[in-house]
Amino acid sequence: MATSEALQDRLRRPLGFTLRVRVVQPADLSAKALPAVAGAGAFVSDTRCCQVASDGLLYELTLFVTGDEQLAAARAALEAAGLQVLETIDLAMETHRGGACEMRGRTPIRSNNDLRIVYTPGVARVCKKIQADPELAREYTGIHNKVAIVTNGTAILGLGDIGCVPGMPVMEGKSAIFWEFVGISAEPILVDTKDPDEFIFVVEKIAPTFGAIQIEDVKAPECFPITRELDRRLAIPVMHDDQHGTATIVLAGLYSALKKTGRKIADVRCAISGAGASGTAISELLQRAGIGDVILCDSKGIVCRGRKEGMNPEKDALAARTNRDNRSGTLADAMKGCDLFIGCSQPNIVSQDMVRSMAKDPIVFALANPVSEISRDDATEAGAAIYADGRLMNNALAYPGIFRGALDVRARDITLEMMMAAARKLADIVPAGELMPEMMDPATHRAVAEAVRQAAPKK
Repeated sequence: MATSEALQDRLRRPLGFTLRVRVVQPADLSAKALPAVAGAGAFVSDTRCCQVASDGLLYELTLFVTGDEQLAAARAALEAAGLQVLETIDLAMETHRGGACEMRGRTPIRSNNDLRIVYTPGVARVCKKIQADPELAREYTGIHNKVAIVTNGTAILGLGDIGCVPGMPVMEGKSAIFWEFVGISAEPILVDTKDPDEFIFVVEKIAPTFGAIQIEDVKAPECFPITRELDRRLAIPVMHDDQHGTATIVLAGLYSALKKTGRKIADVRCAISGAGASGTAISELLQRAGIGDVILCDSKGIVCRGRKEGMNPEKDALAARTNRDNRSGTLADAMKGCDLFIGCSQPNIVSQDMVRSMAKDPIVFALANPVSEISRDDATEAGAAIYADGRLMNNALAYPGIFRGALDVRARDITLEMMMAAARKLADIVPAGELMPEMMDPATHRAVAEAVRQAAPKK
């Protein structure tokens, strides 16, 4: 079982590479190669001798680095030590070469007989049965176990509006996660439009192929009407992971943190940096869960009633249901006296003084990727009792099990009650000494799926 913290995260060296290095003597590996890489600040996680030749040994060194500059420094250090670097392999690029997922047949076709059964003429019998009773499609096709991962590429991870095709590796990665952890066949769908109405139209027309829809990496505020309208039109679950997946994970983390700090959710005051898709959905779920008060901030400051600059209908609605005392000002003003800070905005915008201004032993969830609003070291030094970043509070803890449970009971919607049930279950299964459960453990996803099944509206 892998640990809950990836080695790259623990070492704060997020990029992995394999260097193929030629050495003359076996002793050169420990005497020259490893010290050279360490001296450049990189970390060697594995070494393997892959070839023995008359002119030396070929070793593969797998190392983690902070970025391209440190990688170049490691190469230069190896060459300065008299070693020949033959090749540099980018592990992320190689993993995605040819795509991270693919669709395959479940039934082998090894003879003409097999072909006649899988395809024509045998398949016609199945088509006629489904024509007579459309509900049989859930039994005799894969629709019941298919999720569309749909994006227009306008909010890809921390990269922003890079377009739908450059966002495809993210969609394929999520597809691989679905299959690995809960056995769902999830298919990336790229919709090349920034027009919300056109996006809705396209997804509505392809929806009969799927048992559920996951809207992915669509920017705010367009994501709000898109998700609402598709949820209204379609008789299958529609979930925007940046909204609902993130909100579920944050609530799970909060439930876990409350146990550790002895707080009650009704007494918690919260400041959120980011009033886009994630911040809006987080505030809604926290309020449904009974939090004391939520104040949201965007780039213009606190979202409050009567504010004119940078507002839109979605933020007007936010102002109406949050910020009980209608406070105004900056993010620093919002954080004063709060028990909980949630960041889903920009890196390095929270100072130690801002954390010190919070209530005693505050909870800090700095979730901006790839760089948090404040580092763990700075937050804890400033008094934070609990700290988590976006790598620990990963949406992949929630959405596979949520979709698995929703598909299993043929839910029409993914409700707030289902999300809260998933959050409670995640908090209940946290191992001792941890804040979140183990994502790599299949039992985590089975537990979430069962909680969602139990919380789904009864038909």
